[in-house]
Amino acid sequence: MSGFHPLRAARRRRILETAPIEEGLWDWALREHRILHWLKPADASLLRELSTIFLGEKRFEPLGGAKVDDELKVSVASQASLLLLGLDADWYDGFSTIMIAEREYDVRKREMDEAGVMHEYDDSFAGESFDLGPVALSRVDIEASGWGDGYNVVIHEMAHKLDGRDGSYDGAPPLHPGMSRAAWQESFSEAFEDLRRRLDSPRSRKPRGRARGASAPRIDPYAAESPDEFFAVASEYFYERPALLKSEYPAVYEQLALFYRRDPLAG
Repeated sequence: MSGFHPLRAARRRRILETAPIEEGLWDWALREHRILHWLKPADASLLRELSTIFLGEKRFEPLGGAKVDDELKVSVASQASLLLLGLDADWYDGFSTIMIAEREYDVRKREMDEAGVMHEYDDSFAGESFDLGPVALSRVDIEASGWGDGYNVVIHEMAHKLDGRDGSYDGAPPLHPGMSRAAWQESFSEAFEDLRRRLDSPRSRKPRGRARGASAPRIDPYAAESPDEFFAVASEYFYERPALLKSEYPAVYEQLALFYRRDPLAG
């Protein structure tokens, strides 16, 4: 994406040569995460390389005594790198730290309403992508990701990082040559407004998690928070439950297939 950098390329070759993911650990990652089961051998091999580079370039920082072991690191790296199979490792070059909390954490938020009144409230986060900094993830939610049920905190937060590559978190990452920005905007805007119309209750600030009620919408209501959240949630479903996303919003699925340069339903 950002051109050829000889020093970066040499550093990455050294990472691949000197610090490859151990074979048994990689086999565990492929077995453990159902969303990786569709990968063809060539894609699985590329994913291993991208995950190795990810681990060589990112630092994991435990918060509050959270346990960070090799399995967790490879779990994060493999799911984060899944988004890069049709891109390249440079898309994640804007940050270097992955902060790991043991479970969801509370953040004090401030928000101004339409009347100009500032409100403060506590919000619970399973993960967070900081505009110019690290990514924070909950260990509990990492372990709840990758099962093919539509929830994936790693993919969600990494999608935000891709979205922000152009300096704006607006649900529209930098598109490839030949992709139509008008088609992207039309597909996502129509789907976003449709989801908001179909929700029976007002949008709520609630913790995200694997468990869903029987009456919950087919697409996580959190996607209706904003266009950038819709893109992040749609990216989750693209890899976690691609058939569902395609049936609900085929135009969004088509745009994501063009952007990620992969089609999970194609096998």
